[in-house]
Amino acid sequence: MNQSEAELAIRNGVNVTRQRVLIAKAIIFSAATRSISSEELITRVLKANDISLPATVVIHESVDTASTVRTVIESLSWRLAASEAIWSLIHGGFLFPLSEARGNAPSIGWTTVIPGSGGMSAGWTFDEFVLPVPGQVRRAPSAKEGTDEFLSEPDLYMHSLGVANMHPDVASSFHEAVKCFRTELFTAALAMLGKASEGAWLELGASLLRIVPSSDEAKYSKQRGILEDPMMGPLRKVEAVLTVYDHQELFGPLAKACGVRLQDLRTVAIWSDAVRDSRNTIHFGVTPATLNTYEKLAALLIGAVPHVRMIYRVKEGADAL
Repeated sequence: MNQSEAELAIRNGVNVTRQRVLIAKAIIFSAATRSISSEELITRVLKANDISLPATVVIHESVDTASTVRTVIESLSWRLAASEAIWSLIHGGFLFPLSEARGNAPSIGWTTVIPGSGGMSAGWTFDEFVLPVPGQVRRAPSAKEGTDEFLSEPDLYMHSLGVANMHPDVASSFHEAVKCFRTELFTAALAMLGKASEGAWLELGASLLRIVPSSDEAKYSKQRGILEDPMMGPLRKVEAVLTVYDHQELFGPLAKACGVRLQDLRTVAIWSDAVRDSRNTIHFGVTPATLNTYEKLAALLIGAVPHVRMIYRVKEGADAL
């Protein structure tokens, strides 16, 4: 790898994903308990991910140049993600800027010189990776305690869920539920929370059925039909998943490995049924068992965290078999 190839690899390799921004937002919001520089917040994000920007890239056949280039790419990607996270929290009303935005293009030196040999040295400047941020920021006064902000900031909420193997449609539904909750559109929030709950159960059911031996397919045909029927209601689908998992002659080892018993999943089903009952107010003339208030929806969103984690813990174990 020569200097031109290394530079091109860096310019093409930097990538800011939603997941990185999500993680950065959680770290930054947690750290911004006082007036603090944006640079310090960015540094904390890099440190939390065990990343630092190399001062120099050594380009020589005797060293692992590709590894250093990858580190540069990761560092620049996380720096951009942290900068975007700061602006996202500002526009969400969770951070306030205390000074003007500023930022310099990242510069990295490179050299072909190693001990005992000659060569040349220079540097790269990456203007396309500049994202100015305020010099100082502080947490909004109303968010000073920060105890329940994850209920009104979708990315913080998804970070609290901490589920990496969630289907994008399920994640998007949780995201929208929190957005609606923030604007006090409780019925809309419940509709999206109900979709997320149903999606999580369907994901689990599909993973469980994938490990059923072909010789036992007939035993689970009824449950498979329910789960694959788009006209079937969520209550029946949850019951179908529980019926499948109840076959401990097949799923006993999975239950032991993931630490989730059938009665644990039944507890999750109770939460899902409360969501379903509340969501049913989208139908004309339907009244929930209790009114859909701020407190009720907050409890359902908070309750989703341990319950959804449990669903995906079983799914992860099933997928690993």
